[in-house]
Amino acid sequence: MTKGRAIILCVDKRTMIDFFKRIKIRAKLLLAFGSIILLSVLLTVYAFVSIARIIALENLKEESEKLSINLERIELAAKEFIFEGYKSKGFQEDEKSEILDRYALALNGANENLKSISENKYLSDTETRKTVRALFESSVISQSFRETSDLLKRRGFKDYGLEGSLRNAIHKIENSSFTYDRAEMLTLRRHEKDFFLRKDLKYQLEFNKAIIAFSTNLKSKGNEELLGLLNNYQNEFNQVVEIEKEIGLIDKEGKKGQLFAKLQEVRTAIENIQKKVHEITEQQIAQSRIWLIVIFFIQFNAALLLALTYSNALTSVIKEIRTTMRLLANGVFPNPLKVHSEEEIGQTKTAINHFLERLKCAISFAEKLGSGKLSANYDERFGGDVFAQALLHMQSKLSEADAIQSKINWNNEGIARFNDVLKNDSEDLLILADKILKSLVLFMNANQAALYIINREEKCLERISTYAYGKKRFSEEKIDLEVGLIGQCVKEKGTIYLKEIPADYVKITSGLGEATPRNVMIVPLKIRGEVNGVLEMASFDFFEKHHIAFAEKITENIASIVANSQTAMQTKRLLEESKVKAEDLALQEEELRQSAEELEATQEEMNRQHAEMEQEITNLKSKLKKYEGRMVEEGLPESVAV
Repeated sequence: MTKGRAIILCVDKRTMIDFFKRIKIRAKLLLAFGSIILLSVLLTVYAFVSIARIIALENLKEESEKLSINLERIELAAKEFIFEGYKSKGFQEDEKSEILDRYALALNGANENLKSISENKYLSDTETRKTVRALFESSVISQSFRETSDLLKRRGFKDYGLEGSLRNAIHKIENSSFTYDRAEMLTLRRHEKDFFLRKDLKYQLEFNKAIIAFSTNLKSKGNEELLGLLNNYQNEFNQVVEIEKEIGLIDKEGKKGQLFAKLQEVRTAIENIQKKVHEITEQQIAQSRIWLIVIFFIQFNAALLLALTYSNALTSVIKEIRTTMRLLANGVFPNPLKVHSEEEIGQTKTAINHFLERLKCAISFAEKLGSGKLSANYDERFGGDVFAQALLHMQSKLSEADAIQSKINWNNEGIARFNDVLKNDSEDLLILADKILKSLVLFMNANQAALYIINREEKCLERISTYAYGKKRFSEEKIDLEVGLIGQCVKEKGTIYLKEIPADYVKITSGLGEATPRNVMIVPLKIRGEVNGVLEMASFDFFEKHHIAFAEKITENIASIVANSQTAMQTKRLLEESKVKAEDLALQEEELRQSAEELEATQEEMNRQHAEMEQEITNLKSKLKKYEGRMVEEGLPESVAV
């Protein structure tokens, strides 16, 4: 019996293996990956659920911590209000206080925390949920605090409430005009202050004893009015004492003691809630982690088992295909694979054989392209596959690159040609302009060309060279800077290119005469952002982009030559003017020198004549003295002598 069962199991196992082999690879892969995906989905779903639970539990824990903090704030605000806050002017007048606002805010926050905790579905402990709900619905703290607040409002402070009435009664006695023993009054005030400071009832007894003694003294003097004021003072003080006892002389008595006791009860309940919440949270988080680990290991082992099973089923076929692909990778075309079935493996082998045929065709086409046969045709059988599209795209790119290279070669040839022309920039500008236009028209296969430079003094464009239809046209023309396309080009400082100009389009003004070309290209001669001239070309063929770019490049060199020529001409003119001025200055200097010499000679002559005249005068005076002496000696009268 056991042997027969073993045979049956063996047959069933072989049957299952044969059935597995007959299953298509797609079905095998779908089964394998479907199992893994299913496990992954289960793990992911449980992970999301666990994460959501953990987040909710963390929120529950956070709410319990916030509840504890809000309770601390409630207790702190209550104590601060009872001990000092009620004394504020705002509370005594309008029952408004910043402390009361903080108390209300904390109380509302605590109620929100209790509500959130009670509504959390992960709070599984029934007793804890009941406790939270009871605390949320209870108003014992707010009621007790409100009663205490009302008593404190009645008690008052300074000029408000019963304490205000007490102070008023004291002031009536102190401000009265009656005569009394001031020491007795000071004793009463001391007992009063001791009670307020120490909250001890013995000071009330002492106060009342002192009142009796003080009253007996006043009765003996018959001072009934002052006695009435004293009785009023006693009544007011005893009322303050009574309300103080109702509020609570110490923290454990009166309304104050009841409030603090309720707060302590709530604190104990909240601590128990917080402790329970922490226990539930930690337990749920630990449980979620354990289940995540268990599911992960189940998924990992199942995936490993499926991977090993299906990999063994596909290994033999993959080895055969791998051998073929390895030969192909090493640059050796393998023999076509033998196809024995029509399932996925057979289809894969057929596809590989088809790929090898396509690859041979692609290599042949690539060799043709490599040898320079850019017009070669691809095998029409494989014209739509990826290899064909890539190679045809490469053929197109090579053709484009060849065209671009042709344009680059054309551009380089033109630059070299014009460098030969422009290197003789020492020649006369008009001669150089003629050479430039001739070379440019012939090289660009244009029909007409003209070159203008700006005359700054006359504020116009002056044509210095014209070339048309293979001959040089000698003509001189000046165009206003604001007129026509040429003026527009100067104004905009950019190239103007017009296509298909109609013959009767008379609004377009061209500097080339009456004939209107089909294509007009006007390029400014710019240097350092300034326009110093215009190149105008016309053709019956279209100018392409590389023609325009070449013309713009050449005009930069032409602009530089024109600027240098204009600078040289201006320098030459300035030198000539300077030479003429220097000669005029030298002539004027010579004339001034001669005039100075003549003046000097005249001055010397005048000095000589002046010296001669002085000498002659001296001689005459000497002769006169001698004559007078002789006349005196001869005895002639002085008048006669004179």
